[in-house]
Amino acid sequence: MSASDLHNALLRPAIIQIFRAAGYTSMKPSVLDTLTDLTIRYLTLLGSKTAEYAYSNHNDPVPDITDVRMAFQECAVFSSSSTPAEEIWREKMRRPLSMYPEGQREMEVARRNDEDTAEIAEFTSWFQGRQHLEICRVAGMLSDKGIAVEGEAPPEMEDYLTALKKKHSKTGEESRFQGTVLGKFADPRDIKIEGESGTPESVQEWMERQQKRSVKLDAVKLGNGYAAEEAEPEAGEPAVVEMAEVAD
Repeated sequence: MSASDLHNALLRPAIIQIFRAAGYTSMKPSVLDTLTDLTIRYLTLLGSKTAEYAYSNHNDPVPDITDVRMAFQECAVFSSSSTPAEEIWREKMRRPLSMYPEGQREMEVARRNDEDTAEIAEFTSWFQGRQHLEICRVAGMLSDKGIAVEGEAPPEMEDYLTALKKKHSKTGEESRFQGTVLGKFADPRDIKIEGESGTPESVQEWMERQQKRSVKLDAVKLGNGYAAEEAEPEAGEPAVVEMAEVAD
């Protein structure tokens, strides 16, 4: 199974759970495949646009909140009622805060903040609404009984993927999936290269040796007249003599 097929298969149950929470009880496989493909394309678009804004704004692959917001606006996650040009003109035409009396200045600041972040507040409020709670309940992330009684431990809830991984792991640990897309990243460790005595044990050591040889040969070529230097041979290689001539 290729990586794309695996990611597609992992996303299908989430799409099914979302539509089950919306009231659908059945769906044709072709419809499910289409919806899964659209979801993948949209998430890929969000990620690529966020990366583009990160490189454009501060030449860094790690995005900040501004990059994410700009990508969300371009991909219509945030439904703005005005265009960027209209927002710029509105900001220029605003009355300066220094012209407001002391009592009204704080109220105006709060009003402007609410106006500027209205789309973000609407986006975050969805995750606190009933639709999101129903999706969590269908996905098994929320108990049907609601909040546990005081003094009792809340029921342990887990998503379908975690339950599936525990089912296929005899010990119940995630060590089986370490280093794969289903588990944690494997701890980095050095891989030694085996060979004769004196052979570099890593790619980094080999690169350092090559750089030292290059520096020595360049120094010889910059001398006057004829010069020769015996380069350090690699293990199992004959010695190499470099000749250089520089015109006076």
